[in-house]
Amino acid sequence: MLEIVLSFFSNYLIEFMMGVMSVGLIFRFAAYKSVKNDNAYYSSFTRELELNVEKDKEADVRVGQIDRYLSEVLGKVGKRLPQRSVRFGSSPKVEEPKAEEANGKKSLSLRDYVSGKQGLITNIQSESSVFHNQTPPNFTELTHRIMTQDPHWTKVMKHFPIDGVSRMIDMLPGVFIVLGVFGTFIGISMALPEIAEIDFNDLESSAKNLSNFVLSVTYAMKTSIAGIFFSLILTVLNTLSPIRQTRVRVFKKVETSLQMLWYHIQQD
Repeated sequence: MLEIVLSFFSNYLIEFMMGVMSVGLIFRFAAYKSVKNDNAYYSSFTRELELNVEKDKEADVRVGQIDRYLSEVLGKVGKRLPQRSVRFGSSPKVEEPKAEEANGKKSLSLRDYVSGKQGLITNIQSESSVFHNQTPPNFTELTHRIMTQDPHWTKVMKHFPIDGVSRMIDMLPGVFIVLGVFGTFIGISMALPEIAEIDFNDLESSAKNLSNFVLSVTYAMKTSIAGIFFSLILTVLNTLSPIRQTRVRVFKKVETSLQMLWYHIQQD
């Protein structure tokens, strides 16, 4: 089994790394697209929710029936969300009152993004018991429960968990370095037997062995160069457009707005 693996990587390691790089870039683009959409939606939602709560606080609005107040304030937020597309790369000036096909691609407005059966408004209302309780909840856990019910937040391309994809993307630069070193050792192990076959007293008859030795060493160097190059590309992309850090910022925005809503309902 080991010989088969070594034989495969001794011939196709660079091609294998190129394939892994291609898959990684595809998932990275999909994850980045998802994070951009989430940031556009959740930022708009939290901004509108906080504005409504602030207005109610300034007007000294007293919360009577909590469920009714939640329904009213969240309904106001949903109506005030802009009807622009959250599809990656779309213009914010395009008015789309509902989900529809645009250029052959599914496009959702911010209102549609929030108002689905598993949207954020529905999920907050399902946690209404927390707002009835006068003991402050763990807002991080509350936010996690609410947001993990929303497939827009948890999935990439509707099927793949975004947390797993994000971890894979973060791991890939290190994986490429390891694969490059692995290829270097394979190349050296291929080169060493050729040295034993070289007759230094008759180099002309050992020309083939010398050629194989040079090719093996060249292969060792190429795999390291390829690993470093692929690692560098992903490191730059992860630095310029981070996915995990952006998701953390969005999560904190929602957590802060829920905390603000809870304290207002409790008149604290």
